[in-house]
Amino acid sequence: MFKFLAVGASAAALNLGLLFLLVKHMGLDAPFEQNIANALSMELSVIYNFAASREITWSDARRKKGLSLFVQALSFHAAVGASILLRLALFPLLQMLGVFYLLNAAVGIGAGAALNFLAYDRVVFKTGK
Repeated sequence: MFKFLAVGASAAALNLGLLFLLVKHMGLDAPFEQNIANALSMELSVIYNFAASREITWSDARRKKGLSLFVQALSFHAAVGASILLRLALFPLLQMLGVFYLLNAAVGIGAGAALNFLAYDRVVFKTGK
């Protein structure tokens, strides 16, 4: 569980850092643009999270290569799809309530963590234990 939390925390930090960079330094600061920045930063952090989860958290899982690795990456994306949809729906709602965009994103990250752990452990990186 510690590895999952550490990898997840680093992915969340990457997500928030990219969101901050896109909003504050790349000028995507209008409400619609913030939503675009949020979606982009989420996808980049998901790609990082897959690689780190595979190498660190579930390093005992069977190593997939080639097409099997591609299918595993798609499975990982499907597993996080529900939490991404939740975050994309939650972000504008919390935005309308005046929640600061970084706190808003952090709430979404936290909401999907438990679901993601179960999906990764039981489906994506199933070890056969």
